[in-house]
Amino acid sequence: MMFTIPSSPIYDIAQPSRTSRRKRRHRRLPGQHIIVRILIILLSITACLLLISTIYLFHLHHVHLQLSSSLQEDDSSAHEGLGGTARRHKLDLANFLIQRHHKQHEKDKAEAQEAGGWKGGSEENFIKLVNEISHHNDEGHDHFGDSEISKKKAPRRTIAETTNNNYLENIQDWQTLQHILLQNNTMLLPTPIPRTHSARAFSGLSPPDQTPALKGAKRGTIFCPDVDPRINEVLSSMLAFWNEPRGRRDVLAQYVSSHGKTTQQQKRQQHPFIPKPLDTLNSQNLLQTVKSSRRRYLTFEPDIGGFNNMRISFEVVVILAALSGRTVVLPPEQIMYLLHPKKGDKRNGRKYTDYYNLTDNIDLMRHVPIISAEDFVQLEGGEDGLISLKGYNETWAKHIRTVSKSCEERKKSDVFCEDLYDHYASHGQVSSLTSEEKYANCLVFDENVFLQGNIDKLSPDVKQRIKQFCGEKRYPVYYNKTMHDAPVWHFETREKNYRLLVHFYSMLFFADPMIGNFYKRFARDFFRYHDEVFCAAGKIILALQYENYVLTGINNPMADLDQELVGGYSSLHVRRGDLQFKEVTLNSSQWYENTKELWKPDEILYVATDERNNSFFDDFRKKHSGPLRFFDDYKALANLDSIDQTLYGMIDTVVASRGSVFVGTWFSTFSGYIVRLRGYYGMSKYYTYYSYLPRKFFMHDWMDVGEGSLYAREYPTAWTGIDGDKFVDKDEELPREEMGVKTPRDTIFPRDSMDKLKERMLHLPRMFNRLRDVS
Repeated sequence: MMFTIPSSPIYDIAQPSRTSRRKRRHRRLPGQHIIVRILIILLSITACLLLISTIYLFHLHHVHLQLSSSLQEDDSSAHEGLGGTARRHKLDLANFLIQRHHKQHEKDKAEAQEAGGWKGGSEENFIKLVNEISHHNDEGHDHFGDSEISKKKAPRRTIAETTNNNYLENIQDWQTLQHILLQNNTMLLPTPIPRTHSARAFSGLSPPDQTPALKGAKRGTIFCPDVDPRINEVLSSMLAFWNEPRGRRDVLAQYVSSHGKTTQQQKRQQHPFIPKPLDTLNSQNLLQTVKSSRRRYLTFEPDIGGFNNMRISFEVVVILAALSGRTVVLPPEQIMYLLHPKKGDKRNGRKYTDYYNLTDNIDLMRHVPIISAEDFVQLEGGEDGLISLKGYNETWAKHIRTVSKSCEERKKSDVFCEDLYDHYASHGQVSSLTSEEKYANCLVFDENVFLQGNIDKLSPDVKQRIKQFCGEKRYPVYYNKTMHDAPVWHFETREKNYRLLVHFYSMLFFADPMIGNFYKRFARDFFRYHDEVFCAAGKIILALQYENYVLTGINNPMADLDQELVGGYSSLHVRRGDLQFKEVTLNSSQWYENTKELWKPDEILYVATDERNNSFFDDFRKKHSGPLRFFDDYKALANLDSIDQTLYGMIDTVVASRGSVFVGTWFSTFSGYIVRLRGYYGMSKYYTYYSYLPRKFFMHDWMDVGEGSLYAREYPTAWTGIDGDKFVDKDEELPREEMGVKTPRDTIFPRDSMDKLKERMLHLPRMFNRLRDVS
């Protein structure tokens, strides 16, 4: 049965015409004369030959230039080959020492002579070292410490007995680093945050009586099998942005309807947008429970973009399934854009469960059961099923079952994914919701409109909020019984006209903020990667913080960390690759010039990037006094070769999100998710920037959804005050002027001023903010 939306003010929305993909697949070009077709083919072949010839000639020219250049230069370019990581770090460290020595010339000379290290402490010694390393061509060494640098002893900084001067070797092996962090009564290990501290810094500064959802909640945990329990506790308190257990009210879904003739009736009625979770659920009885208690389904297609675009769309559909009491049907296993398995991997395709902690999270599954496409076809493909195959011949029915296991997004493939999706669409209601500009809409959830179908009774405040939320370019659609009652609700989110490239909190508006905040917590607590991602990221973060400890000589490792254990390095996301917005694709020198005032002298910078040519960062490296670190530098430490390569981007995301200061690439959803994680971690808005100058300070002022791009950035409403029951129209961070900082927005905000502002804000009594609001 194909459901249609009736004509009504509630459902009034311009719907684009649609053609089934089955028809599109077999559609022929309009009739053309045979001679014209032959000419087109010949011209195409000629163009291809010319293109190939041009590329070949360019290749010969490029090789010639390389050969000419190699006769004039030394073999320093070998650092890009075998052993490249080690030699590059030796050069980084040597350059770092030169610049540090230049700044503290006399002091370092005295310390070096006293310690018996660098005799004379002159710059010439360091320059000589750089030249020696650059001409060194030992391809048999591929580790941080295999150079003269590791053999020379640096001046004693702090606690000589506990710190290995060859520290770069220490951060190449996890067991070695773990031993160092734990020695001398774990003095190098940060103190873990108590799990009962479930409110995160700036995102949770409201008084406890205004955050009822935190009652009974604790910080989540991660488990890393090869990590000492003491370090595991630190990593959990550092990286788990979710709560587990969640607050008692959320676990039990204790939200009642306000719609009823009497107060007693209201108390007995469950809120229509927060269904009661299933009582019991396990892998053995999942399908039986689904068919008896959750026999309404939401099916969808992966977004056509990269993983973070798919994540954005996935969050929307899962929350829609949760609030409508549906079971989510995952797409079949398939190749995902830009997620390339390693060579030799027997599995080319991937599933959402490979990345998210979904079906093994019982609490999530009680709220919204999640099954595979194969299970769905098996469960509902029979004669009395909701997606019955009985109308097909045996060959096509078998084909649909095959596609439900694994498919490809190629029209000529024998397992074309959209054959299955068209089958879903022919048996259910196809959603017309979209984020695409021509037809973009926002979905409004109001209990009275849902139950009574009358939008005239909306309060003026709610009407104004809906208008502000949707903005001028989106048309509001009200969630209704037709959507709710459809047995199968299908989202063609792979189709260009029906993409949901919009954050869930920017697409779904709840007239009751208590319900809206419930689903913002739902996303925070349930949409998370597997522990394997956080364990690998945690090892890299501890290595960065340890390196900072060695280079700065701070006696107390906690001195450079804030109350959420953030610190020790800052980070950037330098997007290059397939980003189509050329105005934000900057070169290395532009990146430095646009961000230079944000970095501390000698600060370690972690660079998350898809740029594979390391020499691209040479200009930045020359100008910044501290070392640059990259994901590939920690392959040995985090044992990355044993981890699915398609997880690397997620690991990179977590590491970058924990930098003291973060600078992202505008328009990149990868940068956007890093910003959201920083919000979940409770970081100050003044420590998040973009490299694109017109958007550099965009995170420093509160901006409501509807006032800007719905995907190019994240909005603070996703994480600010979400443990309360009220609308949040501003954050609790004070403007710079009220904190005595004279530099206004869109001007240089020096790092020392940032640190002072953050320190004062974190130590202000909460009463100060409340008194300010009253005044």
